[in-house]
Amino acid sequence: MRKTITFIISVVILGFNGRAEKVDFAKSIQGVFEARCIDCHGPKKQKGDLRLDSQEAALAEVVKPGKSGESELYKHISLPADHEDIMPPKGDPLTKGQIAAIKQWIDAGANWPKELVLISAKDRAAAEADANKLPEPEIKEAPVSDAEKAAIASLTSGEGLGEKFSAPLVMALAQNTKLIYANFRLVGKNVNDGHLAPLAEIQNLSELDLANTQITAVGLGHIKGSKNLTKLSLANTSIDDAALKQIEGLTNLMSLNLYNTKVTDAGLTSLRNMKFLRKVYAWQSGITEKGAAELEKALPNVEVNLGFKLAKVEPKKEEKKEPKKETSKPKKEEPKPEKKEEKKAEVKQVAFNKKCPVSSKDVDPAKLFAINFCCGNCLADFTKAPAKHIANVKGPDNEKCPISGKDIDASKQFVIGFCCGNCLADFTKAPAKHIAKVKK
Repeated sequence: MRKTITFIISVVILGFNGRAEKVDFAKSIQGVFEARCIDCHGPKKQKGDLRLDSQEAALAEVVKPGKSGESELYKHISLPADHEDIMPPKGDPLTKGQIAAIKQWIDAGANWPKELVLISAKDRAAAEADANKLPEPEIKEAPVSDAEKAAIASLTSGEGLGEKFSAPLVMALAQNTKLIYANFRLVGKNVNDGHLAPLAEIQNLSELDLANTQITAVGLGHIKGSKNLTKLSLANTSIDDAALKQIEGLTNLMSLNLYNTKVTDAGLTSLRNMKFLRKVYAWQSGITEKGAAELEKALPNVEVNLGFKLAKVEPKKEEKKEPKKETSKPKKEEPKPEKKEEKKAEVKQVAFNKKCPVSSKDVDPAKLFAINFCCGNCLADFTKAPAKHIANVKGPDNEKCPISGKDIDASKQFVIGFCCGNCLADFTKAPAKHIAKVKK
């Protein structure tokens, strides 16, 4: 009886043809080799002059197809954990399941897909990251001309702006680069189209902030040749669809801020040739969800941020009262009271904080950043320690709870108030930087 059982077990293990069942190399073996072997036995490093990244190398050195007991690979990976010759020598030993799979793979003939060359898990991850990386514009720094130097000097002197010490910030974008960052936001409403004329001479202009200025289409005409420009803010300006046509040629633009401008869906047609465009901030502009969707369809890598919407509170409907039954005695008809106009429920959105976490000024009830949660428990956890969970918050009006990952309940919100749109935008870019200042 025992012999019969042993025979049946052997048949199950080896198969009816007397050979071990084949193991799928890609599913069971390749991942183990790439994660634990190729760093030391691959194209970059060959400890002990051994390579395991190709079929030819492995089978010639340490694998004998059909004979796991005679294969040096199996012998070394199955040694006791404290043995000096165990492989891999660093980290935890291979699991029993991994060792068993490699043994079965060898005994079944050590099949290895033709021309398959393994790479380490680190190199594979890096290669996949590069493959999935979005294309970026090729920015070529231009030699700094005398005209560019003169333009920078003119802007930094505040020439023509009228007020002492009133000048835009114009400086190198970073150390060891000719690329230029220019910020006119600090001067704000004192800036008009004429003040932007020197920008036409700055060939290395890379980032430009024109927020809060009085610029028009004429002013944008001064930068239509700025081929190195990758970031442009036109927030809080009167720029409209016609003005936006001036920057159609800025094909290397990656970020465009149209917050609180007069740009509508029609103006987005001027952006369709910007294949590197990634972010368009369009809060409180004339751009609609339909227009944003059309641009995102034309430029699959772009994200049009329309901000978030305050939830509407519907007025409660009065319950209809059933008419009273008439009694046998007729009653005098009393004059019907005039119907009172039904008051519409007001939308009340209260911020958690009373002071802006960026500027410390009083909060504007219209400038809010709402984080949604799935339940009161998650909302309570976030309220106790916002800094602990803020990394999970990808933006306002999220659809998944940042703590549980479940669908949100729109009534469970943590609302952060700001004094203005600029502070709201700054917080949205880097919530973790400002969250510590959010206090009741």
